Amino acid sequence: MVDVCIVGAGIAGCTCARELSAYNLEVVVLEAGYDVACGSTRANSGIVHGGYDPIPGTLKAKFNVEGSKIYEKLSEELGFEYNRCGSMVVAFSQDEVQALEGLLERGRQNGVEGLEILGQDAIREKEPNLSKSTVAALWVPTGAIVNPYGACLAFAENAVQNGAKFEFYSRVCAIERADGAYRVGYEVLSEGNEPVEKSLDAKIVINAAGLASGEINGFVSKDAFEITPRAGEYLLLDRTWGGAFNSTIFQVPTKNGKGVLVTPTTGGNMLLGPTAEPRESADQTQTTVDGLSSVLNAAGKNWEKIPSRDVITNFAGLRASCLEDGDFHLYEPDDAPGFFNIGGFDSPGLTAAPAVAKEYARIISERLGAEKNENFNPVRKPVKHFATMSDEERAGAVEQDSRWGRVICRCECVTEGEIVEAIHSPIPAMTIDSVKWRTRAGMGRCQSGFCMPLVAQIIARETGQDVTEIRKGGLGSKVAVGRRGCLDRLPHVVIDGGDDE
Repeated sequence: MVDVCIVGAGIAGCTCARELSAYNLEVVVLEAGYDVACGSTRANSGIVHGGYDPIPGTLKAKFNVEGSKIYEKLSEELGFEYNRCGSMVVAFSQDEVQALEGLLERGRQNGVEGLEILGQDAIREKEPNLSKSTVAALWVPTGAIVNPYGACLAFAENAVQNGAKFEFYSRVCAIERADGAYRVGYEVLSEGNEPVEKSLDAKIVINAAGLASGEINGFVSKDAFEITPRAGEYLLLDRTWGGAFNSTIFQVPTKNGKGVLVTPTTGGNMLLGPTAEPRESADQTQTTVDGLSSVLNAAGKNWEKIPSRDVITNFAGLRASCLEDGDFHLYEPDDAPGFFNIGGFDSPGLTAAPAVAKEYARIISERLGAEKNENFNPVRKPVKHFATMSDEERAGAVEQDSRWGRVICRCECVTEGEIVEAIHSPIPAMTIDSVKWRTRAGMGRCQSGFCMPLVAQIIARETGQDVTEIRKGGLGSKVAVGRRGCLDRLPHVVIDGGDDE
């Protein structure tokens, strides 16, 4: 029997795993996907919200502000990308200026520091490319950006380094309570085979299943809540425009959310979006012509003459929303003691997650009488990227391992050494997409048009698989359907740590 079973390896599950690993507890995370952050966490805006928007007194308000305050320290401990660039909520009319004043007061009630309303001169000084139609803006100096996948991975890897375990391709399909504990039934998924049924017993279960959290809660409790998937469609611009704005630019929020934003990313791109449209299922992650057009039109209010020809990709993420009340569902049901929900964890869930995790870790460790883990190490070594190294650092890396000097992704200047390091990390990158999210190989203008075959070769070599078994992402996404008879007779690049041919 394990002490804690966490269902889901998104930002909620990974932060909980990391906080619980600070105690002498056996923690197992079950994730249906092939990697951390396969759901809502990965496909979001990457904003650490200041906390001016949630209604005072709600769980969103409490944990948003608490999470925002600790993110910078966590980024220093765990080595993930974080930039406190600030954010603006812009107004285009006097009616919207009144809305800004309401947000200012709300933020102060929530305990957000440094809020102020700026006039046109101050706005132009901070953001010269912002639309000249802007008449005022709420300045939020505590607003920040992170790489959401990178942050999630950092929490997960540090949890593993401190004793937690992650099991991927493990879809929870049943939970039963008996004798004061829970039996968690799950299916181990594999390519082309029937699922293998397994189970584990746990004293405590944390439901961090995102879009499936309502269903998971229904396994053990009659206190139901319903999750509505809401699609957010995005456009990503080439890094050429990474300096167009210094901070995140919001529009006045509506009942559907914070609206379409324009924001820099930690990777140096500009991101536009999202929309907020309900969808029927958690599988509907496609983008639409209407959705992407509405992103361009709405973002155009902030950024006149958007260089749309430099959009390099688009994508959609689904948010797990509880539309009936709009707040987080963070509670232990009366009819399911020891079962802790993290439901309806849409925006500002990314911001709130570390604070929620600390609270749950405190409650659970006290419940189980767990002592502190004396060997707990809160520090994770930062991941090095060749593109951001100094000349001296590059020379040193190549001297130690020549693979650090072999560029695989030319758009983003990602080397073989980085890719190998990702494959052999505490949570190994076993797919092309996992490598992409960790190293940026394939994130540039050509969107992996040149580097994908080479990345597949490296993964195959390092894992002992045939290249035809390598997947882009989840099950059913193999990048090669077989071998052509003449393939091995053609001139090609041999990636084996030796000389190129």
